[in-house]
Amino acid sequence: MKTLSPVALTALLAVIGLLNSICSDMVIPALPSLRDDLQVSNWQAQQTISFFFGSCAFMSLWYGALADAWGRRAVTLGALLVVAVTALGCLAVRQIEHLWALRTLQGMASGAGLVISRTVVRDLHIGPTAQKLLSNIMMVQTLSLVATPVIGVLLAAAWGWRAVFGVIAGLMLALAFVCWRWLPETLPAAQRRPLRPAALWHAYAGVARNGSFLRLSTAHVANWVAMAMYAFSAPAIVIHHLGRATTDVWMVFVPITGGLVSGFIHFPRLAKRLAGAALLGRAYRILALAVALNLVLCGLLPPSPLQLFPLIVFSYGMALALPILIDRALAPVHEHAGVAASCQTFMQFAVMAFGAGVLAPLLWDSLFLLALGTGTLTAIGAGCVLYEARRRPAHPCPTT
Repeated sequence: MKTLSPVALTALLAVIGLLNSICSDMVIPALPSLRDDLQVSNWQAQQTISFFFGSCAFMSLWYGALADAWGRRAVTLGALLVVAVTALGCLAVRQIEHLWALRTLQGMASGAGLVISRTVVRDLHIGPTAQKLLSNIMMVQTLSLVATPVIGVLLAAAWGWRAVFGVIAGLMLALAFVCWRWLPETLPAAQRRPLRPAALWHAYAGVARNGSFLRLSTAHVANWVAMAMYAFSAPAIVIHHLGRATTDVWMVFVPITGGLVSGFIHFPRLAKRLAGAALLGRAYRILALAVALNLVLCGLLPPSPLQLFPLIVFSYGMALALPILIDRALAPVHEHAGVAASCQTFMQFAVMAFGAGVLAPLLWDSLFLLALGTGTLTAIGAGCVLYEARRRPAHPCPTT
């Protein structure tokens, strides 16, 4: 197998980590078309996203252990093929219940993406090097935040929502070939851990008992879901609040993407000048500014595109915080990298499922309530970071 260059490996890991994004962000703009075709309510259509993330969360809890036992390549290839098959199955459904079932299976397979991507990074690097690679990977992934929704809405407008799943199936099959040909195996057979219940229990219990992992993972998840609430609510924001067509969902995703890309580009430069704690503090001050600006604009002004501006600021601050939070959360449990990445991804997808199926429908009728929900999640994450900062000097994590 030909060895990939660092740039090529970064790109490949970024695309692998996009499994859940491709299968959600391309589908969200097609929900109005799906709703009309299957003659279901907005809530029923939205559950295709909620069920997807719920099953994604459940299965991602186990992918780390599977990857630690069978290797990174085998798990990745199997997941890609399942996503492709379920996407093809979605082309034939006529009832929403059948679509829910297929989306549940699809979510179970898509959970492998982020777990494997982060685990491979931890296999290869630790500390600042890992943070830089994570930042580069997330910057590549961020570009999909505009591309995938736009592709989804164009496909749905031209050929209906089923075309979205046809494209997903084709992408997954192509990616499976690329991974079969070029994805390296970063876990040698001698280092693999068998699937023994006692050993698994010990690994999961060790990760779950680690306070630093739980606090920093909670902060990372809170920030991510705070931003994702706007992605989940994009059709409602564009159609009901701004009075635009479904094809204008880019108005939500472009500010998010612009902020994230800017943050990930600036992260390596800032990381050279600032210590991790100082950079994290700066990131949270930016997040606080974005939350305050969002509340003021949404509370005082009628709905307008101006109220989407704080998304740029928020996404920029989140991009500065994410590599540090993810790496520092995994560092104290690096001996169980796969299981730890699984637990972290489980937390992210579980909260995203709750956000997509419960929080977003409750809040999207009011831009102020949506801003308040985002601010509350951000405050929860900030509280976890502050508590960890007070304990960190006594319990340092490895940084090199």
